[in-house]
Amino acid sequence: MNLDDMALFVQVVQQGSFTKAAEYCELPKSTVSRRIRNLEASLKTRLLERTTRSLILTEVGEAFYHKATQILDDVAATEKDIAHRQGDYTGKLTLYAPDCILELCTDHISEFCQQYPDLSLVIHSTNQPLSAMADRRFDLRIDIGSQPDSSFIAIPLATLHYDYFASPDYLNTHGIPQTPAELEQHHTLIMHQFSSQQLSWNHGSIELPAMPKCTADSPYVLRALTAAGQGVGCLPLFMAVDQVKNIQLVRLFDGQYCFPLTIYGVYHSRRFVPGKVRVLIKDIQQFLQQKLSTIEGQLPT
Repeated sequence: MNLDDMALFVQVVQQGSFTKAAEYCELPKSTVSRRIRNLEASLKTRLLERTTRSLILTEVGEAFYHKATQILDDVAATEKDIAHRQGDYTGKLTLYAPDCILELCTDHISEFCQQYPDLSLVIHSTNQPLSAMADRRFDLRIDIGSQPDSSFIAIPLATLHYDYFASPDYLNTHGIPQTPAELEQHHTLIMHQFSSQQLSWNHGSIELPAMPKCTADSPYVLRALTAAGQGVGCLPLFMAVDQVKNIQLVRLFDGQYCFPLTIYGVYHSRRFVPGKVRVLIKDIQQFLQQKLSTIEGQLPT
C-alpha cells in the first residue's frame, strides 16, 4: 500500500469528489481515479461507492478513512519531530579524540557545555585506528594525519607541528646528531598512537627507524621517555614547550625538519548532518588553530 495513495484517498473524501480532489492536488482526474482503484486493489476491497452525483464511503471505506487520517497525522508529526531534532541542540553528542587534543580543549569544552546546556557531551579518549570505529556509534571523532578510510567524511580542523627532541643528559652521553642520517646511530622513540607510525616520524624527510628503542601509543609516555634520556623522540610542538623552557628537552636540527600534520573532524556521512554536530565542528575550527599556534609560538628558538 502506497502512503501517497492513502493521502490522495483522504483528499478525495474530504473534497467530496474526484474532480475537486484532482484540482486540489493539481493532478489529472484520470490519475486520481486510477490511483484510488489501485489502492482498492491493493486492499482487495471497495472503499467508495461512486454515483453520478456523489461519492459514498463503504463501511470498510469509512473505517479505513479514519485510520488513514490517524496514520497521516502520525507521519506528519514524526517528520516534524525529526526535523526539529535534526536542527536542535539537545540530546547526547558523542566525541572521540586523542588524550593530548582533549587536554588542549578542556577549557573550551567547558565553555561549549555552558553555551549549549541541553546537550549531553559524551567524551571518549581513544588511540584506536579509525578502521576499528566502523561499527561504533559516534557523532564526531578528532583524528590526526591522513584519513585513508573513504567510508567516513573527514574535514580539516587545524594543523599541528611535530619536531625532534632529546634530553640534555642523552645528548651529553650520545652526542648531538647533526644530520638525519646520524639518527641511525641513536636510540629512537616512536609513537603509534594514530593510524600509522609514519604520523609521528616524518617518513618523507627522515627515514623511519627499522628498530626503534621503544614504541608507545601515548604522546605523554613518549615525552616522559624522551625527557628521561631514553632517546630521540618526535613530539608535537605544543607538548614540548614547557620541557624546552625548563631545559628538560632540546630541539634538534634547529627545527629544520619540523613538519605539519592536519587534525581532522571525522563523521559518518555528509548527508543530513545533525545541527549539534555541525555546531561542534564549527566551534572547534574557530578556536583550535588559534590555541595551537599560540602555544607553538612560545617554543624557544
